[in-house]
Amino acid sequence: MFEQTFKNIGDVLWKDAGCTSELDYTEQSSWILFLKYLDALERDQATGANTIEYKIGDIFGEIKNKIQSGYNLREIIDHIDQLRFGSQAEKHELSHLYEAKIRNMGNAGRNGGEYYTPRPLIRAIIKVVQPRIGERIYDGACGSAGFLCEAFEYLKQKPQLTTADVKILQEQTFFGKEKKSLAYVIAIMNRTDRPGLFFTLSQKSDYCPLFQGNRSG
Repeated sequence: MFEQTFKNIGDVLWKDAGCTSELDYTEQSSWILFLKYLDALERDQATGANTIEYKIGDIFGEIKNKIQSGYNLREIIDHIDQLRFGSQAEKHELSHLYEAKIRNMGNAGRNGGEYYTPRPLIRAIIKVVQPRIGERIYDGACGSAGFLCEAFEYLKQKPQLTTADVKILQEQTFFGKEKKSLAYVIAIMNRTDRPGLFFTLSQKSDYCPLFQGNRSG
């Protein structure tokens, strides 16, 4: 379902005068898909200052609609409205396709490379660093959150994880900062296939929950 929908959306964006590159295709489909994703989560998440819904104004303050044709926009919305995120299989398919879109962005020139670092390179770095349960992992320019996602995959494969270890992984391990709204959106979408992965993201240059307990003065 997702693959065909993504293809249909790509076909619509290809014929729109406002979208001229793979980066535009991903950007424009991402913000609409993100709204659909929020709608699917609406009944499951609480509201408050730390939720994605609360930050939606900041997220869309930077992203601009480039789709010039209202007919094309309507067609894209209709395609996305057919998608569902209920099952793990659906989330896996979405995550797989999004990974491909991010990779294409990295090969698209312009600013595409800032959203994607090749996964083998990320895994090699993580193996060298060898993060451990109980350590905090912070990416100060996390882009699409590839390092955070791969670090989670690395740590969750540790043998004999206890319930306490899992709780630490979920609540006290992963932190990131990303000032660009598109990258922030992609980071959120990139974790949909990883149940148990929760990372705290900030768009503010002067704020990161990782350091709250370590400030002086």
